[in-house]
Amino acid sequence: MNWKMATLNEVSAKLLEVDAKQDQEIVLLKHRVEQLENENDNEIIKELRERVRNLEKWVAGAAAVITAATFVIGIAVAVDSKEINYGCNDATEQEELLQLPSDGDQSCT
Repeated sequence: MNWKMATLNEVSAKLLEVDAKQDQEIVLLKHRVEQLENENDNEIIKELRERVRNLEKWVAGAAAVITAATFVIGIAVAVDSKEINYGCNDATEQEELLQLPSDGDQSCT
């Protein structure tokens, strides 16, 4: 393997490049925060909040529908399984008990 040792100047140049990128990002983020704090942007914030509220309502409604559907399916499966396990649809069966005649207390001779 050829490992190239970076010179002090190359390392310094890379650090300065990274610093410059980070400074640009900080300036951009500060600008965005200032825009949000500005009164003119309150309409945008209100619109975003309203959109989030509408999404929350939709998600709550969907959750209610899913819960109701799960409940109904669970009840249907439970009823169906009881019919199979307990044989509710089967005809009544009768059993005959056979008794053999006994001689009473007489012993065999």
